[in-house]
Amino acid sequence: MEVQVTTLSRRGSALMRRNTMVSARRIRFGRGTGSEVSLSDIRVDLTAAAMFPLGGGVTIEALGPSPVRVNGVSTKAAAIKPGDTIAIGPYEIRMLPPPQGVDAAFEIELVQPIGDSLERLMSRCRIGLDQAGLSKRRVAWLGIVLVLLCGLVAPIAVYTTAGRTSGLRDVSAAGSAGGLMNVVALFWKPGELSNSHRFFAADCTACHDRPFASVSDNSCLACHANVGRHIPVGAHSGDVEQTLNTTRCADCHEEHRGTRALVVNDQRLCIDCHGSLAEKAPDAGVRDVGGFPTGHPQFRATVVADSAHAKVERVAVDATPPPLDRPGIKFSHAEHLVANGFPALGIKPLVCANCHVADPAGQGFQPVTYKQQCASCHALDFDRQDLPWPNARVPHGDDRGIAAAVWNYYAGKLLQGGAAPAAASDGVNRQVPGMPQNASSSTTPSSDSSDAKQWVAQKTEAALRTIVLDDKRGCAYCHVGTGPNGAFQIADLVKVGDSMPGPAPAPIVAPVMLQARFLPHAKFDHAKHAAVPCESCHAARQAETVGQMLIPGVENCAKCHGAEQAALHAQSTCTTCHGFHEKALGPMRDLHADIR
Repeated sequence: MEVQVTTLSRRGSALMRRNTMVSARRIRFGRGTGSEVSLSDIRVDLTAAAMFPLGGGVTIEALGPSPVRVNGVSTKAAAIKPGDTIAIGPYEIRMLPPPQGVDAAFEIELVQPIGDSLERLMSRCRIGLDQAGLSKRRVAWLGIVLVLLCGLVAPIAVYTTAGRTSGLRDVSAAGSAGGLMNVVALFWKPGELSNSHRFFAADCTACHDRPFASVSDNSCLACHANVGRHIPVGAHSGDVEQTLNTTRCADCHEEHRGTRALVVNDQRLCIDCHGSLAEKAPDAGVRDVGGFPTGHPQFRATVVADSAHAKVERVAVDATPPPLDRPGIKFSHAEHLVANGFPALGIKPLVCANCHVADPAGQGFQPVTYKQQCASCHALDFDRQDLPWPNARVPHGDDRGIAAAVWNYYAGKLLQGGAAPAAASDGVNRQVPGMPQNASSSTTPSSDSSDAKQWVAQKTEAALRTIVLDDKRGCAYCHVGTGPNGAFQIADLVKVGDSMPGPAPAPIVAPVMLQARFLPHAKFDHAKHAAVPCESCHAARQAETVGQMLIPGVENCAKCHGAEQAALHAQSTCTTCHGFHEKALGPMRDLHADIR
């Protein structure tokens, strides 16, 4: 079907025409993009009507929910001819005589613009202040007066007359007076309280000492008196300690923000001080922090410098030479994390979880001990003989106990070899029944021999040196001594001539001091990182000695964590990894001090 379409548009008194030819089996009218004749007004259906040839003439049919009017009569379908007028929404379609070779011709005009329709609708309505006999100024002043009465005057009046006269701190229990205050509180709410403070949400005086007064620190300390300090007492902090003492609790803990946490997580709150802290407190040994990850200094791990004297030091993880941990023990992660395990011992390949057991909270790990992690593979067998103590093993972690156990072993051997008979007063040697006749000729000295103590002491010392403290099968395999270059001062523990091993003046085995956390000034939740393989952060398979640092640097964290407004990384602020109050440093400040 060939159709000639003429679109009429008016600009003032001028009338403009635009002719187009449309060819289709059915000519559709509507606002949709699939219509051959577009009627873009919002008041027209997406597909309003269709025109098609039928019985030698032309017929129009309504397709949408809105009616189509032909010559003023609403219809669903009707035959049309030149001279007929069709109304679809605000558009008027006038049929024209078709030119030669054209099936139909018509012209379209928007006769009811939407602005005109709105003006006619508004002219029939009585809305607005003018129609109600009021002016905007009067209504505005009336609203101001109502807000002042309900939101300011009424609460003050009720608090003064009901709250003060009741003498009750808990207004919820103040009878009718408390009930009246609760009703007034419905019109005056500064914001919902956090979940931890909701149990006294109805008692404003629990925190606010006076009406319209900020919450004082004394109100906070009444419940949180044991909250920890931020810096040690007497630290070389310059004016920082004075700044902390004059900073209000509410500057960092903001209430009436809903059930979310009280802590203000904006990192600018911390950077305001830490951004130039090295300049403010040059003797404190701190570094400036300008943000995370950009502006954050490299991590400093706390490593053991001397386990014998429990000394630690903080060293940057990327220091040159690399930092060393000296926990007083020999251990190689690489030798334990071999691919095939230890088939000769029946031990399958080890993984990190075999030794590092998560604590109940999942944030860190339980301490590594000999009994829990080492004893199943490294037994303390001695001389592979029956000994006078259970399981034929020397005790673990007791210098004197080890020497006494070995001493008793050889003292028992001496007794098993027999005792030389003592001469009687009548010159006759008497022998204990059951003892061999040649006991006195044994290579083992008799128990009353002057050489007996010396023999036991020599045997004990030799055994300690060659077996128990041996670096291949004894204590020295895992431990170091307190002597020069890690030697064991056995002479201080076993002295020839002693009846029993005496107490050593100092341990001959260096105390083991395994760090539970290498970054104690930061908090890290391993449970939240359980999906990340251990090797992503800790290169344990390449660690040949226990002293090699396995703590990653700040650049490793920056792979997943970004600034607090990061788009493609986990948003992190200062409080994500750091706390403020440290209970080990004592209370933050004295209760009932003159602070606000």
